[in-house]
Amino acid sequence: MQWFVDSPLLTLFFCVGVGALIGRIPFGPVSFGPAGALFVALALSAIDEDVALPQIVTNLSLCVFCYMVGIAAGPSFVRALRTGWKPVLVSVVAILAMAGTALGLGKALGFDIGTIAGAFSGAGTATAALGAVQQQLADGGDIPPQPAIGYAVAYPITVLLTILACAYLIGVGRRRPTAEDQEKVAPIVIRTLEIVGEPDLTVHGLGERYDAVVSRLTRGGRTVIAHDSEQLSAGDLLTVTAREDVVDGLVADLGRESGDEFWRDRSDIDFRRIIMSNRTHAGRQLHELRLEERFDAVVSRVRRGDVDLIATPDLVLQTGDRLRVTAPRDRLRDVADDLGDSERTAGDINPIGLGLGLTIGLMLAFVEIPMPGCGTLVLGTATAPLIAGVVLGALGRTGPIVWTLPGNVSNTLNQFTLMVFLVAVGTGAGSGLVDALADDGLQLVLLGVAISAAHALICVFALRSLLQYGTARALGGLTGSQLNPAPYAYAMGKVPDQRVALGYAVLFPVSMIIKVFIAQLMVVYF
Repeated sequence: MQWFVDSPLLTLFFCVGVGALIGRIPFGPVSFGPAGALFVALALSAIDEDVALPQIVTNLSLCVFCYMVGIAAGPSFVRALRTGWKPVLVSVVAILAMAGTALGLGKALGFDIGTIAGAFSGAGTATAALGAVQQQLADGGDIPPQPAIGYAVAYPITVLLTILACAYLIGVGRRRPTAEDQEKVAPIVIRTLEIVGEPDLTVHGLGERYDAVVSRLTRGGRTVIAHDSEQLSAGDLLTVTAREDVVDGLVADLGRESGDEFWRDRSDIDFRRIIMSNRTHAGRQLHELRLEERFDAVVSRVRRGDVDLIATPDLVLQTGDRLRVTAPRDRLRDVADDLGDSERTAGDINPIGLGLGLTIGLMLAFVEIPMPGCGTLVLGTATAPLIAGVVLGALGRTGPIVWTLPGNVSNTLNQFTLMVFLVAVGTGAGSGLVDALADDGLQLVLLGVAISAAHALICVFALRSLLQYGTARALGGLTGSQLNPAPYAYAMGKVPDQRVALGYAVLFPVSMIIKVFIAQLMVVYF
């Protein structure tokens, strides 16, 4: 143990490595993921309270983690507020119920506000909220252990209860399937459409009306790139990329599906995936690249992470996107040079955007907001970088400065800094956890169960019964509002439907930000 006391670096990487192994161990349907690092750190510091990490490690990991969450969440946060307000409202009500349960039951059981706010953060698996609570309580001094104790007890409880709620939703969906449950999300396909009659449409008009991309046009036996301004005529053969149900609609409205798949002939017109690594294009809409005008090229779809997107003109590009480009064979190299097509460059951490963005966030950390009634709300190095990240992520770029990071870079920094922060939290609370469990173990468990159950019950009832969501969207809403990756992974394993992922992505950023602010307000007012 003296080695761990003498070497914080040894402690850090031991907890990260062993914690990641423990996080992968399935306990029935439950695994703890990144929280494994927290539990290993708690165990080490419980054995020897002198095991600790320097405070700078806690602050650095927390501010980078929160900023990464904000940057990744910015675009979807704005979109969720505009178009997905119903599940957002459900999540807000569920989180408020969590806070009310935490305060009511926590005070009744005699817990201090640090433990209560920590249990709220753990029951919401909101690590950023835990960091905000710690900083609000520390007020520039030493960080108290109580929030981490409440977090550590409530976290595993909420993982288990949320997975049980997911299992319930899946069971109900099988017994009483809704119309949405019986629908299938149509995949993206490439088909050849033969125009019958005169449609009075241009290529651009067809794409805009049907949310499809036409990449090739064959007329009189000659195949060329389909230009937006081209007027469509009877007998034209179009290579169309769209969702399968959209293609069915096109066939019903405009013609018939052709068995001649000219897009497979790559002798003159070719296609390939090209990585978008040129930072001058990042944060711009696809039509701003003027690929048709400059290279006689068309982008039909974009693969971002593990998801394929239809390449609509208003799609905002990100570094690391893989674009499916169709162009004359001798121009593909020019398109690749323009887009970058570099795995190495696409993996660049964008130090200008990262450094300046965090600078803005950390300057905001000095802001103190007077609250009505009493106290001040300190943004601190958790909330301020989160806010800055959301705003800058939504902007995408400001002039020559690109704020967003490639998805793989953002995910890597997010996961690593999360585990480092959890290790820092654990090493500061292990000895206190042992005493707390010995004195108030049953009450802490009861508090964690009550907070988690309040969230799960409201989400399940509102999403399934009030909004009449099918199983996939209800699972996405529940796990997105809860934030925890373990129930989400469980839900995706049982219902591998992209509507689960979409629901999760919509609610995750909104729920994270709300939990951070509510956790801090609990400390300020109670």
